[in-house]
Amino acid sequence: MSAIQRRAVQGSHDIAGLVGPIDPIEAFPTVDELNGFADVLAAAHPGRISITEIGRSRGGDPIREVLVGSGPRHILVLGNPHPNEPIGMATIRHLLGRMARDDASTVDATWHFVLCVDPDGTRLNEGWFAGPHTRTGVARGFYRPPAVEQPEWCFPTAWRGIRVGVPLPETRALMTLIDRTRPALIVSLHNAEFGGGFFYTTGGDPEYWSGLTDRLEASDVPIYCGQPDTPGARMLARGVFELPRFDAMADRLAGQGVDAVAALGGGGCRDYVARYGTAILVCELPLWVDPRIGDGAAGDRVLGDLLDATAADFAALADVVADVLARVSDWLSGSSPFERSVRALVARLPGLAVSRQVVASRNRIATRGEIFVHQYDWTAMMRLRLGGMLLRLLDTEYRRVGSPVLAAERDRFAAVFDGWCAEIEHNAPGAPVPLPRLVGIQAEVIMLAATRLRDGLAI
Repeated sequence: MSAIQRRAVQGSHDIAGLVGPIDPIEAFPTVDELNGFADVLAAAHPGRISITEIGRSRGGDPIREVLVGSGPRHILVLGNPHPNEPIGMATIRHLLGRMARDDASTVDATWHFVLCVDPDGTRLNEGWFAGPHTRTGVARGFYRPPAVEQPEWCFPTAWRGIRVGVPLPETRALMTLIDRTRPALIVSLHNAEFGGGFFYTTGGDPEYWSGLTDRLEASDVPIYCGQPDTPGARMLARGVFELPRFDAMADRLAGQGVDAVAALGGGGCRDYVARYGTAILVCELPLWVDPRIGDGAAGDRVLGDLLDATAADFAALADVVADVLARVSDWLSGSSPFERSVRALVARLPGLAVSRQVVASRNRIATRGEIFVHQYDWTAMMRLRLGGMLLRLLDTEYRRVGSPVLAAERDRFAAVFDGWCAEIEHNAPGAPVPLPRLVGIQAEVIMLAATRLRDGLAI
């Protein structure tokens, strides 16, 4: 074993010790449950834990920062920047409990945990937090806001001489916290639904990047090896991508003929923290995995044909949903968050299709894993997300006005959606990753970055 390998093994043992054992978890915490946990913890440890309200959401929910530790380096950890991605709230709960009991776990840093960046959107997902955690069960309670309503993608910036990004109240709360703390590191906790795990970072070195993906392999979570879901992202290592700034993303989309501002909304936190030299780590973990995702054997399709077929699937899905909206438009209020999200995603699907068609190696044979991912990850994910939100829109608007037109369209589309769900449940239900394992991965990569920051290593 080389000196580097020995150091990596020792570092893994040290990090596992700092993180500690993960308690059994069967459900994700709700907004109220996580707030209640933090309040109890602060009351029990008044000298170690303090809570500050840094703003209010559009719906009036407090955006809360929980502070622990007193070291010279400031670390921000963001929970639920996307409200359908709740692993991070469970991870924050674990780390707060650990740091309240053990000062060594703060690794000589001052930690600022934002419990839930988007509480309004999170509340619209809480119906599936307790399970059962199946792909189609989650889809029936799913909500994800359009880009212009995602706090983490509404930071103000400039592109080609144009000011873009209209900060939401939640975004302004983050801006205030960032300006006050000038953090050395921001960790944004995300999760995918189905697939492999991967990371975005703004720096580091091969040892750091392999340290991140080692946590996936040690937990039997496959490493995602496909295209990054952020346009313009550059691969740094297998399963690790550089988090691009807005101008890189927008230039890439504009070059493909896509309306970049409409697709992206605004700048990300990387754009805003550039003035402070802050490092960023984004952790993306799947809720379900399937061994076919990593099948590198040659398939029976040319990659370009596969990408074109996925684009056609996206276009067909947009047409199906647009037709439903047209038939019920007279009975929609125009104020539903589900309607805004459905319309935004329908409008975005053509651009998503185009962006996924542009690769340098269209003429090669696709792997079996790539074929599986396009059929049962990308296409299936869009059907589940869009179909689930459309059904929720039709149901809530029917309960509001009682229109038989809405009832009939809801029942008609429910049969279509049931067919999509049945196909997924039969062909690619995925194996759920145990929640303690997901929390453990996130907690360990957070601690990996924090210890490297403490030791003066690249992140």
